[in-house]
Amino acid sequence: MSLTATALEADTAACPMCASAHSSELWNLPQFERQVMTCDDCGFTFVWPRIEQDFRNVPDKYYYDDWQQLDLEASRGLYYDVVGVARRCGAIRPGRDYSVPLSILEVGCGAGQVLLDFRAHGWRVQGVDPWAAVTAIGRKYYRLPLLTDRIETADIEPGSKDVALAVDVLQFAADPTRFVTACFRALRQGGLFYATLPNFDSVARKREGSSWHYVIPGSYLSYFTPETVTRLLQGVGFVRVETKAFGGPDDDGFLRVLARRPVETRLTWPDISEDVDDSDLPPLDRLDIDESRLTPEQRHWREGGYLLLPGLIPDELIDRYCAVREKISDPIGWAAETPYLTVPEIRDLCLYQPLMDMLEHLIGEPMAVSLNLTGWRSTQRAWHQDDYLNSPEVKGHYAAVWIALDRISPDSGPFEFVPGSHRWPLIRRSRILSLLKADATDRNWPWYSEQLLTPFFDQEIVRRNARVERFLGNKGDVLIWHARLAHCGSLAERPEAERKSLIAHYSGVTRRSDMGGTRRHPGGGFYFLPPSAKTEVPSQPDIEPNKSRRLLRKFIGS
Repeated sequence: MSLTATALEADTAACPMCASAHSSELWNLPQFERQVMTCDDCGFTFVWPRIEQDFRNVPDKYYYDDWQQLDLEASRGLYYDVVGVARRCGAIRPGRDYSVPLSILEVGCGAGQVLLDFRAHGWRVQGVDPWAAVTAIGRKYYRLPLLTDRIETADIEPGSKDVALAVDVLQFAADPTRFVTACFRALRQGGLFYATLPNFDSVARKREGSSWHYVIPGSYLSYFTPETVTRLLQGVGFVRVETKAFGGPDDDGFLRVLARRPVETRLTWPDISEDVDDSDLPPLDRLDIDESRLTPEQRHWREGGYLLLPGLIPDELIDRYCAVREKISDPIGWAAETPYLTVPEIRDLCLYQPLMDMLEHLIGEPMAVSLNLTGWRSTQRAWHQDDYLNSPEVKGHYAAVWIALDRISPDSGPFEFVPGSHRWPLIRRSRILSLLKADATDRNWPWYSEQLLTPFFDQEIVRRNARVERFLGNKGDVLIWHARLAHCGSLAERPEAERKSLIAHYSGVTRRSDMGGTRRHPGGGFYFLPPSAKTEVPSQPDIEPNKSRRLLRKFIGS
């Protein structure tokens, strides 16, 4: 095997992720003349010296001993997973122009057998791999457009691909940042990066140490955990990074990694927000307060914009509600937004006195429920805040509550949120409506606003190096979130997966002149009565007219 030392040459073991010169030896492997190092600053694990394996002149039989035994069926499952993920993530958009074929680039494609299923389904395919012998076979026998080159130097049209696929390749790269930057550059806005690689955080690796099967320092130069690969991708500008462990003896031997190239936006905070007088905000949102007098719950709310209350709701209340809810066949539950008005089991659950006491403790005044979401599947709502969707007088005197009715599975599309984002500027309803050239009587303006704001929030999360968290609750757990907390209902990996929950929204009892007054529940909590006339917001938007698409394109990339 021929090797090349041209990738990263230096006298000290500099971290290829953060360039820190402070690393500690994890393993010394004299039989390979290598060390495995861990960066003291960012925690990334890597091989030193970083001498890349040179595939250019390796014979095809080095990996493919018998081409006739090559299993082309194995790539079919990968095809369906990539397509399913691309649809779930929005890289394949509903209503797209199917006269333009989808496009995929496979990085480290070998002879390109994975691309055959994509081509058979009408995709435009392209592969790149420095291994000359096998790319020649792919061009000759599969008639595939394969480049014999490294992705870092290959002539790939920027912004031309819907998907960039890298199956068990990233760990070979001496400079992983340069590798993923090249993939980022090849993708169109909104395009999907899909990769698999060994999981350095796996149970087997921890159990076996340097004897782990994937400690191959002559080939594998980087060892990724979910945290380090996420940091790598976010560092070059990818957003919505997801990692999922799979395979191996403990079902965690590998990582499937997904990320999106963000849609560019020209929106700025002054376009969508405005200052509000401090005295108009809830006490915990004001700039100058005596934090020494806060309870732990208030302090967490002030800092993070959310509060988790494990096991708050008794099983008896949940079971009574579920018995009623299970009679509703529609996955979205009750079509009305205010089923609490007619379903006493919802009132009993949403107005449970310890919950109402905590809401008042956080917001500073009695709260009343105004809205329910009763679906048992993910709402799939994109990034948004709640405050700007409501009457301008609310000004943060608002909270929403997510009640887990059963254990929430990670593949069911869990609730996601950005801790601390409630401290970002206050988005105003009037600004959003003005940008959309709409008014509050337009039933679909909340969904148009998400199309406008999601690229902006994606950009802001990267700019602020903010983290995205998921709520994976168990039966009876409650998550309360701030009116200005950026949040979304993530897309389920299994569209039919149930996410049994009840969501309730609350406003201060003095803050909703648009409602028809309040009524006290026998348990003590309040609920709003409907006004005599109310514009209903549908559970799903109507088909978006072309005019609205044109307006949105003023602010976001196509």
